[in-house]
Amino acid sequence: MLRVPVKKSTGFTRMKSTSSIRNTFIKYFIDNHAHKFVKSSSVVPLCDPTVPFVNAGMNQFKGVFLGTVNAPCPRAVNSQKCIRVGGKHNDLDLVGTDSHHHTFFEMLGNWSFGDYYKKEACQMAWDLLLGPYRLKPDDLVVTYFAGDPTMKLNEDRECRDIWKSLGVSPSRIKGLGASDNFWEMGLTGPCGPCTEIHVVNPDGSLTEIWNLVFIQFNREADGSVTSLSRHHVDTGMGLERMAKLLQGVPSNYDTDIFKPLIKAIEKNSKNVPAYSGQYTESSTLDCAYRRLADHSRMISVCLADGVFPANSLNVKQIMRKSFKICSDVFNNPHLLSNLYDEVAATLSSTYPELVSNKSNAKLIIEHEAQAYAKMRAGLVKKWKDLVTRYPEVESLNDVETPGFALGYKEFKETVSKLNTSIIPGELIFKLYDTHGLQEELINRIAELNNMTTDKEGFQKLLSKHKHRHKTAFKEQDLNKTILFNDAIDRLIKNGISRTNDNFKYNYEITDSKLELGTLTTKLCAILNEDCQWIDVLDTIENRPYYLVTEDTNFYCEEGGQISDSGVARIDEHLSFKVDSVFKIRDFVFHKGCFLVDKNYSACVKCGSDVTLIIDGEKKLRVIQNHTAIHLLNAAIRKALPNSVVSQIGSKVTDRGLYLNLSVYGEKLSEDVLLAAECMIRESIESNARIETKILDSVQLALEDSVVTVPGETYPETGLRLVIIQEPLISKELCCGTHAPSAGALRDVCITQAKGLGTNAPTVYCVSGEAARQARELFCRTKKLEEVVDLMDPERLREEVADIRRALGDVCGDRGAPRGELARCLAALRRAAARPAPHPHPAPALQAIAEAEIREAIQEAVDGGRRFVVQFVRCSYLMQDSGLARALRSGVTLPALLLGCAGGVIHAQAHVPKDLVTESFTAERWLGCILPVFRAAAQPPASGDSALTRAAMTPTKVSLIDCEDLVQDAMRAAIRFAQAHAHAPRRPADKNRQHN
Repeated sequence: MLRVPVKKSTGFTRMKSTSSIRNTFIKYFIDNHAHKFVKSSSVVPLCDPTVPFVNAGMNQFKGVFLGTVNAPCPRAVNSQKCIRVGGKHNDLDLVGTDSHHHTFFEMLGNWSFGDYYKKEACQMAWDLLLGPYRLKPDDLVVTYFAGDPTMKLNEDRECRDIWKSLGVSPSRIKGLGASDNFWEMGLTGPCGPCTEIHVVNPDGSLTEIWNLVFIQFNREADGSVTSLSRHHVDTGMGLERMAKLLQGVPSNYDTDIFKPLIKAIEKNSKNVPAYSGQYTESSTLDCAYRRLADHSRMISVCLADGVFPANSLNVKQIMRKSFKICSDVFNNPHLLSNLYDEVAATLSSTYPELVSNKSNAKLIIEHEAQAYAKMRAGLVKKWKDLVTRYPEVESLNDVETPGFALGYKEFKETVSKLNTSIIPGELIFKLYDTHGLQEELINRIAELNNMTTDKEGFQKLLSKHKHRHKTAFKEQDLNKTILFNDAIDRLIKNGISRTNDNFKYNYEITDSKLELGTLTTKLCAILNEDCQWIDVLDTIENRPYYLVTEDTNFYCEEGGQISDSGVARIDEHLSFKVDSVFKIRDFVFHKGCFLVDKNYSACVKCGSDVTLIIDGEKKLRVIQNHTAIHLLNAAIRKALPNSVVSQIGSKVTDRGLYLNLSVYGEKLSEDVLLAAECMIRESIESNARIETKILDSVQLALEDSVVTVPGETYPETGLRLVIIQEPLISKELCCGTHAPSAGALRDVCITQAKGLGTNAPTVYCVSGEAARQARELFCRTKKLEEVVDLMDPERLREEVADIRRALGDVCGDRGAPRGELARCLAALRRAAARPAPHPHPAPALQAIAEAEIREAIQEAVDGGRRFVVQFVRCSYLMQDSGLARALRSGVTLPALLLGCAGGVIHAQAHVPKDLVTESFTAERWLGCILPVFRAAAQPPASGDSALTRAAMTPTKVSLIDCEDLVQDAMRAAIRFAQAHAHAPRRPADKNRQHN
């Protein structure tokens, strides 16, 4: 540890509040040095797969340093929320044991993006410390980069001389090597020397309070460093350390950051001594106070930022550690929920999401607390059995991993058959992957059994496992990956850097019809199924091939959406049927097989022109379903206002879609699904506008209420934000293809669900033509119910089986039927279980229809009514010709008769000759219903007069709309007849009252 002579007794008793320290920093750079305030990003790094959490102030500007995104401004300042619980910066095990390690902390920082540099950065920092913060030069030491021969970098004398020019004593300026004063983002990428400002402790030791990084180099893949064209400044000051220093207290836990939390723990615990601030090995209670206070901040900030324990093993484990402390040490299993309120009170003025997301966060805390209590109860018996069989595990009694008992049994049984003291990598991976045992626990098991672990073998298997799960297509294995990479390397050597697939978004949808163009481009590579490169293919075999083109308009499988399919046309006699499309390292591979005309001598070679033609019907269905899944996601969230809902997975195909959710609070139910479906239909009916914004990661930080998939990593640039306008607002990051407005979906139908009432439901849905087909089948079933007592048994069985088959084709069979599908299937079961009625052959059905018409006319005559408007109920079972004959049956009263046979509407109007008037004729009466069906009148049959008989041309209608159309037509016919028909003349009857 670096020490310096202590010139005087160092003591800091400035007693600034943490809020004042933070605000002073930000205000200083805004007011004095024209910096722009940039709000803290979420602790979840959306665009960086290398870290589970934002662990430094620079994370949200990483793309700027890498040169992939534009800077939001020349100068920036903020306070960034940071978490360190894993990887290189893992402070978890030290938390509570000392005074300064934390899982969550705030990093104050100022940045220059190609604007000011070393001199200005040092001047600003020194003036702030000696000015507003009132530190003294003798209490501070600065270090700078002393050079590194291996990197061929000289001493940063420029920085040293800047500090001298600012009046820092040479005895307070120390040059250190690369391990202390050279900052790197990673193994490659932007890097540079840094200078650190330290405070001198009373014993002469140093505590770093501020690090100023000068990003001027780029670390290349070969390890060398090269100069960047633009230089940046990135600084970081830990707020907790500054609070301790400026408040003059012995530890971070004595600042106003942690004291309210420790007081809240004391207040809400039962029969526990107060915190005494001890740091000895025996002060386990004080350690528990500090650890819970720290973890409560980390958990609260994570939950407020939308982290879900179901998607974050780190958060779930730390929550369980905290619940254990709450229950076992402080005797209050609900203490963590109480502490959220205290965290929100201390931080919400800076991070308002702690208040706005409070109800959601506390719902999750309570749910996880109940799940933890249930898990512990279940572990008790398993633990007793395990200790009885393997007494040595008693020393691991602090383990609360659900799969530990089974995992330990498998471990003992496996190693008993091996003559080795090393746990094989395969067994370690199984304990990790199957039983959920973390590396730390596996190491403890190894130590308990006097064994070591094959870490290298485990890491290889883990890497292979992760790679396999990131692969975009099913047939990939590790060996094939190498071969694909070889092909990509060859493409790059040939001067092709990537496949331009921007054309996949080039389409238009008008009136639910997709308009697609073709794309002609160059063929860059031909690979056979063994990934062997082929320059010229003159023997076409019936086997799979992979084609890479310079450009493509095919959508490759990503974001849960399946790929496009179609054809790559080589010439008029030769084409390539594209079955699937996937992407590796920005190169798009089209997988399929060649189609060759008979007797044609085929030849394909790299460099040829190919025309890419997409299957438009399939693409339209996929587009509709992907937009539907966004609406479904938004609708379920809106229908569950008292719940926390997170998408954890999805799939979009041309056959339908499904959405995997994690739900805390009120669970999904049948009623919620029906309400969600109604909301989606309202959005479709209003034809809500849909737009896509193209953003980079910095611009995204300025957007509010954006829905993302927890755990998903997004690119730094080219982010596509899909926004659906009112009435059902949705804002989601998505790379999929979407409709321009909700009306293009036509309809949507939630069909099935798994896990309703649980925390992890899955909802299935169809849209577009499939939804319309489903509703046709629902209506068909309803019509069947109305006439089931008239049906021939054999015809009934056929009809029920036919509807069931059609429903299976449209809706699938992946979950429990819900909504209208469930009601439809129940109706079909009832119909199939009915006692067999007397058979009614076709002639009998016509007789039944004629009898129904006569009965209606007689009822009207008996009731003294002037006319009849009737829909023939049994027409659903009839053939067109039989229904037409039935409607022509003799009538004695003005009658307008309708029927529907096989989805075709028939209508006839009859007016007895003696009741015809100039305004009331069969033709005129029928004419009032023709606009309803958008139909025309048939020419009069031979011997008929349009005055007395008129028939409508048989017109196909959707069963979904049939009932409404018939009702509209009947109302129009009744109004017309009421206005124009006269009462029929009757024989005198002294007992009948005449109107």
